Amino acid sequence: MHLLWRETVRVSVAPSVGFCKGVKRAFALAEKAIQENPGSTYLLGELIHNHEAMNMLLSQGAQVVEDPREIPQGATVVTRSHGIKKDLWEELRARGLQIVDTTCPRVKKLQILSQGLEREGYGIFLLGKREHPEIQALLSYLSGKAWVLSGAEEWSAAPFFNLSAPCAVLAQTTFSSRAFMQFVEWVGKKRLSRVHIFRTLCGETEARQKELERAVEEGTQDLVVVVGGKHSANTRSLFEIAQRTVPTLWVENVEELKSLSLSTFEHAFVTSGTSTPDVVVFEVSAYLESLEGGRGDER
Repeated sequence: MHLLWRETVRVSVAPSVGFCKGVKRAFALAEKAIQENPGSTYLLGELIHNHEAMNMLLSQGAQVVEDPREIPQGATVVTRSHGIKKDLWEELRARGLQIVDTTCPRVKKLQILSQGLEREGYGIFLLGKREHPEIQALLSYLSGKAWVLSGAEEWSAAPFFNLSAPCAVLAQTTFSSRAFMQFVEWVGKKRLSRVHIFRTLCGETEARQKELERAVEEGTQDLVVVVGGKHSANTRSLFEIAQRTVPTLWVENVEELKSLSLSTFEHAFVTSGTSTPDVVVFEVSAYLESLEGGRGDER
């Protein structure tokens, strides 16, 4: 049996890849701070959930610290795009540090909305992951108890029926749009008329999820490659959407991809989380395009 020819892998790249607007803004603010304060710019934790992007900032001279006490007096501190806790913000101001606030405008809007609803007397429920930095920051700005619901089991057990006050439900900006709609349907079936739902999902995150869902529904791809940080919530949502129906790989960079055997695939669809640099997506798609596909005329 002789192989006469083999086609290269056909690669389709999602319309929306690379940094979203909020991450672009945060990254640009961080780069500007590094340039203006060489050697004295500190990132308070990960600016965004992507190791490749963080390495870019470190290579420019930024330093990462988890404890604000490690930041010397008079230095510049860049806060993370997910927002930071209220008491931490107050500590930074009290120390007289130069603060570069990169909190995503959508996250900031969610914080303001939740505080306003709480003042109006609503019980606050948040769809999201309790341990996520965005949720942790948001909780710190609320004066009372808020319930964090990560999935169907938790919202089924939530005290919606026991509260005398109306309930407001808001979502982590990177929460799965599919899970959000499942919650909306659940509320409708339970006839919870006192539950008011606010759609606070990031539009760009939703767009990427819908692009991926459409691609998967077409059924022409036999592989999906999701590019992004393994600790990124919105990247995880993309991975979970794809893996239900199509063989799916989740990689942070092209080097991870090179260690895998991909000879049996013919058509790959590439998408990325909102904190993944454009160049990393380009490297992944270019590598896939260089591979030989899995079929050919054999005789």
